[in-house]
Amino acid sequence: MRRPRRVVLTLLVLLGLGCTGLAGCTAARNGLGTHVSLCFRVLPEAQAAVGKSSRFAGVLSVPGGVLTAAIAHQQPNGPPPAPAPLAAVSHKATCLVAFRGTFSLSGVRHGWAPFAGPYLNAIVVVLQSNSELVATVLVHRLPRVLAFFETTALVRKSP
Repeated sequence: MRRPRRVVLTLLVLLGLGCTGLAGCTAARNGLGTHVSLCFRVLPEAQAAVGKSSRFAGVLSVPGGVLTAAIAHQQPNGPPPAPAPLAAVSHKATCLVAFRGTFSLSGVRHGWAPFAGPYLNAIVVVLQSNSELVATVLVHRLPRVLAFFETTALVRKSP
């Protein structure tokens, strides 16, 4: 008689542990990760660099050199050399904030256009450490090798 009781007790303990584990896996998360979450605090500076008429397209936390490498990857001949402030942050933690719209070098702060226009996207580079604007890179399309976290991924869709 004791054996069935022990089996039932063991099954109940395992069931309880399993439910606890599943609850931890399905709990709501309040962030995207330490580095990307930090980048959402620089959105006001990034928006100010491109103007209010642009639309937010995503955010990414990477060293600054990742952006220049991604831009170089887009053209076989390569872009012109990056401006000094952008080259200086190649190994520093930066936030890349992407925007969609119509842009011109005269309409953005610290602008750099590695290729001829039209410029339908802007990538604002901001230092994570002090939220300092480094550069605004104007491109026709966002480099495919950069995986920006988009706003649609942050908003739950209603049923």
